[in-house]
Amino acid sequence: MKSPVTGGEAIYQREMRETEFRGEKFVYEHHNIRDLETNLEFTTDDMDFDNLERVYVQYRAKHGIPSPAEIRQTRQLYGLSAAKMSEILGIGTNQYRRYEDGVMPSEAIGKMLQSIRTPAVFLGYVENSKGQMSAEEYEKLCLKIQKTLLHDLKGKQNFSWFREFFSFGGLAGKVAF
Repeated sequence: MKSPVTGGEAIYQREMRETEFRGEKFVYEHHNIRDLETNLEFTTDDMDFDNLERVYVQYRAKHGIPSPAEIRQTRQLYGLSAAKMSEILGIGTNQYRRYEDGVMPSEAIGKMLQSIRTPAVFLGYVENSKGQMSAEEYEKLCLKIQKTLLHDLKGKQNFSWFREFFSFGGLAGKVAF
């Protein structure tokens, strides 16, 4: 490989390194290029992104934070725009979009984003933001959540917890049995 620094020989290398992220230490596989003439190490923008992503993956796994793709898939599952999802969750639209684009949310926001992947949990958020949408929009979203719940429960024998959940807190009548 040719070094972009000196034009001489360079090698691509991978090595285990330790870094700190949000006050915690993580060991990850660091990728870089070493100029053999100067012995200097350097990275490309893509390498920097990938190196950081290796740390992010560990942090997300440790703290139960969904990936950007999972955050986007959850929103798409419910058929919502990023603006509507952010409104339901009480997060600024630009901030929500940044989470879908890869910005690491706080642990609290990350856990919330993970929890709404469960349709019954998301229905609670929808119920709490009912006043921020039209009746038609609300009913359509509740039906979408109902279909998702029923799909998730398909084949299970015991629905008693399901009925109990929807009769609690004024949610009765949102789902037809």
